[in-house]
Amino acid sequence: MKNSILTKQVFIYISTLFISFIIFAGVLTLAYSNYYTNLKEKQLIGYGKKLSEEIYEQYAINLFTDNVESDELKHQFQFMEEYLNSSVFFMNKKGVIENATPRINQSWVGQTLTDYAIEGVLDGNIVTVKGKLNGMFPEPVLTVGYPIFFGKKVMGGVFISTSIPEIQKSIQGMYGVGAMCLGVVMVIGALLIYISTRRITKPLLEMNNAVKVIADGNFENRVSVYCDDEVGQLAKSVNNMAESLDKQEKIRRNFIANISHDLRSPLTSIQGFIGAMLDGTIPPDRNKHYLEIVMEETERLTKLTNDIVDLNRAQTSNLTLEESDFNINELIRDSIEKLEPRFTEKNISVDIVFFEKDTMVKADKDKIQRVFQNLVDNAIKFTDNGGEIKIETEAKNNNKITVSVKDNGIGISEEEQKYVFDRFYKADESRGQYKKGGGLGLSIAKEFILAHNESIGVKSEKGKGAEFIFTLKKSN
Repeated sequence: MKNSILTKQVFIYISTLFISFIIFAGVLTLAYSNYYTNLKEKQLIGYGKKLSEEIYEQYAINLFTDNVESDELKHQFQFMEEYLNSSVFFMNKKGVIENATPRINQSWVGQTLTDYAIEGVLDGNIVTVKGKLNGMFPEPVLTVGYPIFFGKKVMGGVFISTSIPEIQKSIQGMYGVGAMCLGVVMVIGALLIYISTRRITKPLLEMNNAVKVIADGNFENRVSVYCDDEVGQLAKSVNNMAESLDKQEKIRRNFIANISHDLRSPLTSIQGFIGAMLDGTIPPDRNKHYLEIVMEETERLTKLTNDIVDLNRAQTSNLTLEESDFNINELIRDSIEKLEPRFTEKNISVDIVFFEKDTMVKADKDKIQRVFQNLVDNAIKFTDNGGEIKIETEAKNNNKITVSVKDNGIGISEEEQKYVFDRFYKADESRGQYKKGGGLGLSIAKEFILAHNESIGVKSEKGKGAEFIFTLKKSN
């Protein structure tokens, strides 16, 4: 399970969420810190302005005399310290601290401060500074200095300081809430990822096991389909593959059984007749008759062998076409004449309808003749005595000619039509009745037609005969 999809998905999700949180927390910290600091700075500047105005109004006359005392001033200082958590001190224009809130060490009162922030305020500027302010505070503070004007003249300055760690504590509180939210989101997300990934991995594992079983030659195993998404479609494809392989395996076994019979029968006959002639069982004057039988059996073996070779050659794209212009009507007439004994044997009538007197096509004549004869031979097999076969040509459009071979035999079921052109395939009804042949005729016909870049198909209903149709290129 170390390299499973589930483990990888959960790890990727948690890692992505954690990294995203770290980046988000860093950006948010910087933004929040700047925002909070700016907000605090504006707040302190506002209070500084208010204090400087109040100090000026109430104590303009003797503000910078020694021992300045005021209950109102102390009240303001107390309010700033208790409710705003800020320390306040103010100094005269010489930089001497005149008064300070209790949190500031009172030993600083009466001392002179020299600092660029102090100098900036005494020059009439509003100054913001971070630090310990020459050691006045034990920890870093945010200090805003606001000048006190008498007319246009600077008479001193008021300084309001708030602790920077207090700002950091506020941000840390935000971290706590964020970490708690992250934990909840990670737990819920991991659970959802686990559930969703399991829905994907479970059928994948089942498909993996099924494919292993199929690889061992058991094509009957099937995969359960849980959904209609991509995984469900893959499961259906695996089932289709298994079904197709199972069908092909059955066809292969049937072919081996059929081909073994087709090979064994003529070989047994050949061996028996030759042996009988050699040991004198057959009189010399009868040798010619039995040699003719042997010749027929060898021709049968040769045809079967050629069929297999031609089919393999066609399916491996090694088939060579010798195209020429010829009259398809003449080819049909010649083929029907050659098969006349078979029609007569089963008393089958043949109805031929030509599109026009001469229908010229461009194709490999020998291979098209082979296609046509295979289709007619197949129609004869499955047409009962006294039946009818209809052969027809038709112009499909300006460039195509269609040739159809239709019988009124046993027909082909819809399910069997899917496999009728597969090599070695024989319909269930044909296995007992028609044992000759290996089920290669229709396969060869299909491959020859496809080699011409044309199409071949079948129309049929059970018990109502079958019609095979193929197209050819019309000759210019």
